[in-house]
Amino acid sequence: MTAPVTFQTRARTIDHLGREQIADCPTAISELWKNAYDAYAQHVELHLFDGDVKVAAIFDDGHGMNRQEFESKWLTVGTESKTNGFEIPEKDRNGLSPRPKQGQKGIGRLSSAALGPLLLLVSKRKNEDFVAALIDWRLFENPFLYLHDIRIPITGFSKASDLIEELPALFDQMMGNIWGDADDPARNQRLAEAWKAFSEQEEKDGKDELTKKLIEHTLIKEVFSEEQLNKWSVFNGESEHGTAMLIAEIMYDLEVQLSTIPLLEADESEKLTRERFFQTLSNFTDPFSKGSEPIANDFGCLVRCWRKGLPFDLIGEGREFDLKNLEDLEHILEGHVDEEGYFHGRVKVFGEWIENYTVKPRTAYKVRKDSLFGAFDLRAGTFEQLIGSTSLSDQQHASFMAQADKYAGFRVYRDGLRVMPYGRVDSDYFSIEERRSKNAGRYFWSSRRMFGRVSISRENNPNLKDKAGREGIIENRAAKLFREIVENILQDSADKYFGRKSDNRKVTIENIKEQKALEKAEEDRKKIQSKERTRIRSSIKKNLNQLISHVDKLSELKNTFESRLSLNSIDEIQELKSEVDNFNETTQAFSLSPVPANLGRLEDDYRGYRKHELAAKELVKELTFVVNKALAESKQKSDYEKASEVYRSKLASLNNSITRYAAQGKAMLAKQQQEFDELVKHCREQYKLAVEEDLEDLRLEKGSLSLALEKLDDMQAKVEIENAQKLSPYVTALERISEEIDLENLAVHSMNQTEKYREEIARLHSLAQLGITVEIIGHELEGFDQTIAYGLKHLSSDALTERQISLLESTSHAHQALTERLRFLSPLKLSGRKTIERIKGSKITEYIQSYFGDHFEKAGITFEVSDSFDSIVIQEVPARIYPVFMNLINNSLYWCQRGDTDNRKIALDVKDGDVYISDTGQGVDQDDYDQLFTLFFTRKQRGGRGVGLYLSKQNLQAGGHKIRYETRSEKKLLSGANFVIEFKGLTHE
Repeated sequence: MTAPVTFQTRARTIDHLGREQIADCPTAISELWKNAYDAYAQHVELHLFDGDVKVAAIFDDGHGMNRQEFESKWLTVGTESKTNGFEIPEKDRNGLSPRPKQGQKGIGRLSSAALGPLLLLVSKRKNEDFVAALIDWRLFENPFLYLHDIRIPITGFSKASDLIEELPALFDQMMGNIWGDADDPARNQRLAEAWKAFSEQEEKDGKDELTKKLIEHTLIKEVFSEEQLNKWSVFNGESEHGTAMLIAEIMYDLEVQLSTIPLLEADESEKLTRERFFQTLSNFTDPFSKGSEPIANDFGCLVRCWRKGLPFDLIGEGREFDLKNLEDLEHILEGHVDEEGYFHGRVKVFGEWIENYTVKPRTAYKVRKDSLFGAFDLRAGTFEQLIGSTSLSDQQHASFMAQADKYAGFRVYRDGLRVMPYGRVDSDYFSIEERRSKNAGRYFWSSRRMFGRVSISRENNPNLKDKAGREGIIENRAAKLFREIVENILQDSADKYFGRKSDNRKVTIENIKEQKALEKAEEDRKKIQSKERTRIRSSIKKNLNQLISHVDKLSELKNTFESRLSLNSIDEIQELKSEVDNFNETTQAFSLSPVPANLGRLEDDYRGYRKHELAAKELVKELTFVVNKALAESKQKSDYEKASEVYRSKLASLNNSITRYAAQGKAMLAKQQQEFDELVKHCREQYKLAVEEDLEDLRLEKGSLSLALEKLDDMQAKVEIENAQKLSPYVTALERISEEIDLENLAVHSMNQTEKYREEIARLHSLAQLGITVEIIGHELEGFDQTIAYGLKHLSSDALTERQISLLESTSHAHQALTERLRFLSPLKLSGRKTIERIKGSKITEYIQSYFGDHFEKAGITFEVSDSFDSIVIQEVPARIYPVFMNLINNSLYWCQRGDTDNRKIALDVKDGDVYISDTGQGVDQDDYDQLFTLFFTRKQRGGRGVGLYLSKQNLQAGGHKIRYETRSEKKLLSGANFVIEFKGLTHE
C-alpha cells in the first residue's frame, strides 16, 4: 500500500545553511554587506565593541523592513527576491540607480550565525514602525528539535528609545524555546525531550558546558546597550530607514580585531587572523574600474573598533590602493574579453604603453547557453622585484613593496563587489603561483606583488555563480573556460613582454641598469663636489690663522737669515738648512689640493687663503735658494761632506716616517686579512642560513614547492647583490694599490669629512625622532579627533541656551583649526591612512588666505591669484599638497619682507600647464640651485631648518609630481623666486 509523506525539517537545517555553510568570518560579513547593497544602502558599517561581552554590529541605511516583510521574507529561507526578474520598487531605491542583485541563494542572512550566537535584529522602513527580533542561533544546533517548534520573538515599536524596554520581553519569549510556553503543552513535551536528548549527547561527547545552560545564562540587559545602538544612523535620527544586526559573544576572528597589541608583536595565530580579515574586507568594492566597466562607487564600507569608548577605523571608506596607484606601476595589462574569448587591450612595459594588444583563445570555444562564460574586463599591474632592474625610482619601488604586503592580489569582482576568496594569499584560483613554481622566470606574474582584478557581471556572466558557502565560483564548464581564458592572457603577456621569453626584456633591463649607473655616477659627482667644498670651507676656517702665523714665522726667519749666515759657520748653515726643510714640510701641509674647478661662493675665501699659502711657498723657495747657495759657497767642508750630511739628515727623517707607516700598515693589513677571511666565511654561509628553514619545512611537507622555489630565487638574487657589495670594495681597493693609484686623497677626504658626517647624522637623527614623535602623537590624536568630532556632531543644540550654543560654535571652530594643524603635520608621519581627494585651486587659495591673511596685511604684501589657478583640479592626498603650498608661501613671505618695501607681491598662476608660485623677494642665488631641495640647506638667518623644500619635493614625488626652481629669466612671472610644480593629471573645472 502506498501513501504520500512530506519532508520533516529539523531545526539544525538552519545551522547547516548558515553557520556551517559559510566559509569563514570575513566571508560572512561580506555576505551581510551584499545584503545591505541589495537593500540600496549607501553606507554599511561593522562596529566592534569591547567590554565584558564583546559585541559586533552591522548597521546600514538601506530601505529596511516592516514587520510583515520580516516575517514573510527574512524568516523565509530561499525567497523569490533573489531570483531573476525581481525588481526593487523605485520608492525603495533611495534615489539611487537600479543595482544588479548580488544575492542568489536567499540564505545570505543566515551567515550572521557565523559571527556569534546571539542576534538582535532591528529594522525600519521610512514612515513605518520599527521591527525587532531576538535570535539565539544555538537553538538550531540541537539536532532533536523540529524547525516548526522554534518560535522567533518579534516586536514592533514607534520610537527608537522603546527598544531597550522591549528587550526583556523578547528574551522571555526566546526562552520559551527552552522551557516551553503555556499555550501548547504538546510542543512543551517535544521541547523537553529534545533538550534532554541533546544534553545527554553533549555530556557523552565530553562537552564542558551544555548548550541549554549557555542559553539560559544569557543576561540580555548586560549585552546590548543604547550606546551601541546610537552608532546606527537610524537610531540617532540621521536616517529614516535601515537595518541593524547586533551580535553578542562574537567569535575569535572578530574579537582579535579589538586587540591593542601591535600587529608585528602579536602571536602568529592572531597576526594571520587580523591580516586575513583585512585582506578580505579592504577594497570590498572594485577600486580599479573606469569607463563603462561595472562599479559600485555609491556604496561605502567601514569597519570601526571601539576600545574603551574611543573609535578606531580598521577599514575606512577611502581608497588606499586604487586605479591611480595601479596606473603608476611599470607593468600593466588591461583590456576587454569578448564572448568568444578574444582579449583586446593594451600593455605597459617598463613604463611604456603598447596599444592594440590582442590575445586569441587557445581554441574556438563551442558553448551552449548554460555553459557560456560571457564577456568580462581585466586589469592587472605589477613591478620588478629587484631594484636594479626596475624603471621605477627607489622611492616608488619601496612604496610599492610596502603596498604589496597589504593590497597585492588578483581578485574577482561581480558588478563592482568582491567575489570571495579570490585575491587572498591562500587562494590561487588562476594557478598563478602554481605556474611560478615550475618556472619563475617565464611565468612572470606573481600574486604577492600583483595588483588587479577580473570584472564580471550577473548580466553578462550568468553562469559564473557563487558556491553555496561563498568560498568561490561553482566549478561548472563556464567557470573552467573562464579560468582558462584568464590564464591564457596572463601567460601570453608574460611570454611576449614580461617574462624570460620576452625578446626585449634583457635589453631593457640592461639599459635600465646602465641608466641607473649613470644617474648614480652623476649623484656621486655632485656629492663629491659638495663634500670637497665643505672640506675646503672647514680647512680655511681651521687653518687660516695658523697659516698667517706660519707666514709671520717665515718672515722672522728671513729677517735673521743674513745675520746668521754672516757667521760663516758650516754648522749654523746646516742648522738653517734643517729649519727651512721643516718649514717646507709645514707649508705643504697647509695645501688644500685637490680643489674643484667651481668653488661658487667659496671663491673669495679660497683666494684669500691661497694668497697666504703662496706667500709661504715663495718665502720657503727664497730661503731654500739662499741657504743652498750659502752651503755651496762654504769652504769649510767638501761638497761631498756637505751633501752627505744633508743626505743623512733627510734619510733619517724618511726612515722614521717609513717605519711609522710600516708599523701602521702591517697592523692594518693583518687586521684586514682577518676581517676579510671572516667576511668570506659569512658570505659562504649566508644563503644556506636564509633558505634552510624553508627546505626543512618542505621536507616535512609543511610548506609548498612554489613558495620554496620563490624563496630560493629571491634569496639567491638578494645574497648575490649583498656579497658583491661587501667583497667588491676590497678587491677594487687592492687593484688600485697594485696599479699604484694614489688612494691618499680618498682617505684624506674621508677624515676631513668625519666631523661633518657626525653633525649631519645627529641632525638626521633629530629629524627622525621628530618624525617618530609626530607619528606617535598623530596616531593618538587621530583617535581623539574622531571622538571629539563624533561628540560635537551629535551634540544637539535644541536644549541649549543661546550662550551655550555660542560656546559650542566656538569649540567647533577651534576643533576644526586643531584638525587642520594636525593634517598639516601629516607629511612628517611615517605611516597612516591616505585618502585621495579632489582638490580645487580655489580651496588652496582659501586655505592660504585663511592661514596667512593677517601676515600679508601686516607685511604689506599683495597676494594675487589668477583665475587659471583657482580653476585647477588635483586628484591627490590633501596632506601631500597643502603643506607644499604652505611651505612655499611661508618662504616667499620671509624673503619678500627683506626686499623692496614698495613692491611686495606673491602670486599663484598657471602657465603652460604648470603651476607657478612666484614672489618679488631676493630670489635664489645661482650657486644654490643644486642644493635648493637638499636636506638641511637654508639661507634664512633665523628660524630656517633646511627641511621644508626637501619635504615638499619628497611629498610631491610620492604622488608622481615634480617641482623645480625656474632659472630662465624669460620664463619667470615675478622678479624674485619662481617655483614651478608639474602636477600629474592636472585638470581644470
